[in-house]
Amino acid sequence: MAKIGRNSPCPCGSGRKHKHCCLHGDRAAGAPARPKARVTASLAKRLPVMPPDPGEGYHWGETELDRLSNSVVDLVREGRFDEADAACEELRVQYTEVHDWLMRKAMVCEARGETELAIEYCERTIAWMDDRPEDFDPESREPFRDDIERLRRSLAGS
Repeated sequence: MAKIGRNSPCPCGSGRKHKHCCLHGDRAAGAPARPKARVTASLAKRLPVMPPDPGEGYHWGETELDRLSNSVVDLVREGRFDEADAACEELRVQYTEVHDWLMRKAMVCEARGETELAIEYCERTIAWMDDRPEDFDPESREPFRDDIERLRRSLAGS
């Protein structure tokens, strides 16, 4: 796997630079819990995995927004969907100026098997980015477009 640059768009699809998003996870959290059966292997593979410690002397100042947004990923991995949903709502209420709650809500809906809702939240994430073109590179929408295509294919195959 190619190394992702700190200034590259984050592979999680947030539209933020990698260094401001998933570059450094909460090291205190330890290894993620094994996903419950309702979290498919395919979904678990696509959830962001935090890279190892970048080295001594580097300090990552994780914000409350980062902590809360990343907690949704952890809760989905653990199959704790109601708590993940509550964290999405907390993101929506506390951080109205960012789109994290939309993209995380799509993740929760997909994990629950609510494919149509997951598609809707992916589309709303893209619309959010389209409304703020100065904040997002055009390619930052691609992961969400890919997710929409994949989810629509899964609906057609059901």
